Amino acid sequence: MSRLYVFSASKMEAGPVIGLAGSNSGDRPPGDPTPLRVGANELTVKISGMGTQAARGIAAQALGPWIDGGGAGATEGDKPDAVLVIGLCGGLTASLRESRIVAYTKCLSTEPTQGPLDCSPSITGRLLQLLVSRGITCEPGTGITSPRIGVSTTAKLALAKSGATVVDMESYEVLAVAAQARVPAAVLRVVADTLESKLPDFNRALDAQGSLDGRKALRVAIGSPVRTLRLLGANKRAMRELAKALAIVLSADCFSG
Repeated sequence: MSRLYVFSASKMEAGPVIGLAGSNSGDRPPGDPTPLRVGANELTVKISGMGTQAARGIAAQALGPWIDGGGAGATEGDKPDAVLVIGLCGGLTASLRESRIVAYTKCLSTEPTQGPLDCSPSITGRLLQLLVSRGITCEPGTGITSPRIGVSTTAKLALAKSGATVVDMESYEVLAVAAQARVPAAVLRVVADTLESKLPDFNRALDAQGSLDGRKALRVAIGSPVRTLRLLGANKRAMRELAKALAIVLSADCFSG
């Protein structure tokens, strides 16, 4: 059995994981810390909210007990065997189409002082091998975490100059904390918006912490109804594909050792 911490930015992105746990997750009170079980794996789901600061905060809270021995009562036996970051991402190359699953080999940051972080080669290799063997198209890629949303092709091409193939807003921060806690980590995301996609400018709805302000986001969405509907449809299709991939990997022994 592997003890796995699964990080996502939203309840929607965490939905497939909770759904896989079936009756074990039913009727759970809010904030119930009891791990879920999928196959032989024990899962603890951590929902951060969108953005770099939110992701860093929840990762530090979850993994802090194993950073420099800094947690009262924390033991190595309670330590997760691995961390998995899941969710949506944006494609930065023309070859990455909507709903393509990407397993990060490493992750970059838009902050110039933060160097690249490698994902666990062994876990990532097992994820890729298992998914391909089960008929799921999944490819390795380099991610980049940005505090802003890539809403235009021009913005995405600028990010692609880093060598990244996909962009998200949380992965780097979770990986950085996992590295501090010496927990191997992997990232499995699905492309929701492609290089050519034009999104509503939700950057105008980000607050000072880099999270989405719901009221401002609603105004942006109302002001761009066609783009918003396209985005919602793409997100729904992408999440269906990610759910299929998660059903395979979370039921298997991909995270031990």
